[in-house]
Amino acid sequence: MNSKSTPLRVKVEGQHQVSDEFFINIKDKLEDTIETFKDLQEKIGLLGLKKRSTKQETTTPSTSLVDDSDIFGRQRETEDLIDCLLSEDAKGKELTVVPIVGMGGVGKTTLAKAVYNHERVKDHFGLKAWFCVSERCDAFRITKGLLQEIGLMVNDSLNQLQVKLKESLKGNKFLVVLDDVWNDNYDEWDDLRNLFVQGDIGSKIVVTTRKESVALMMVNE
Repeated sequence: MNSKSTPLRVKVEGQHQVSDEFFINIKDKLEDTIETFKDLQEKIGLLGLKKRSTKQETTTPSTSLVDDSDIFGRQRETEDLIDCLLSEDAKGKELTVVPIVGMGGVGKTTLAKAVYNHERVKDHFGLKAWFCVSERCDAFRITKGLLQEIGLMVNDSLNQLQVKLKESLKGNKFLVVLDDVWNDNYDEWDDLRNLFVQGDIGSKIVVTTRKESVALMMVNE
């Protein structure tokens, strides 16, 4: 006997009646949809189309340029962060890391830009540098980028670059923004941190990240 001619069994749930015929119709529709997807997949293969990558390294690197319309309504957050950056550490530490943590799209980079370009911040720090780290994090690229930010020529080895950066920051009260940090490898961060420890008291590093582990690693020295 054909399954579609089988007498209906009705299950009553409150005021809703669900029949075998209902489930059979759904099954048929699902099978048709699966076949349609298979046909599309074959056509995509024949056309040589590839799935678009959404990995983090394809994102456009950020810059420090700020659009005033982006920071409208965030004056309180901006002022709070500026006060944090301009304050001196109670223990007299030469370097303080200030993390901005949150999921993508909440405005971490926008907030960092607003602070970085604020007149109070410009007047307070002798040196400022912005670098978008993103997912691929290596010491050579970051060191070279920061040296270029403070106006120095760079055509050297990693060792020479790091010596030059350390000398440039020594004795200066600086602000460095490391935007979009993903790497939570402590050893790599510790190697970079050693470049910044000879700055003047009150120097700050602002880090924007989506990962709590990155923030904890960078503030726990």
